[in-house]
Amino acid sequence: MKALIRFKAVLTAFRIRFPHTHSLSELLTLVEQVGQAIPERVRESARLSDYAVEARYPGLAEPVTQAEGICWLFSNLNILESLK
Repeated sequence: MKALIRFKAVLTAFRIRFPHTHSLSELLTLVEQVGQAIPERVRESARLSDYAVEARYPGLAEPVTQAEGICWLFSNLNILESLK
């Protein structure tokens, strides 16, 4: 959620219109288009996009298996920590 708000803040500061979306990857693309340097750890946060949208709007994506969820959790703990 913090990444989403920060991406939207950057776009607002540059007076860039953005769609009503909770897609981190879509907003990140717009931030890059205004020429802002994106740190790698922030770029990695876009991988959370599907989960951010699914958490906000359950049922839009295919169900995740327990194994997929566990793999995702362990591979993204560092991203979540860096966004605090």
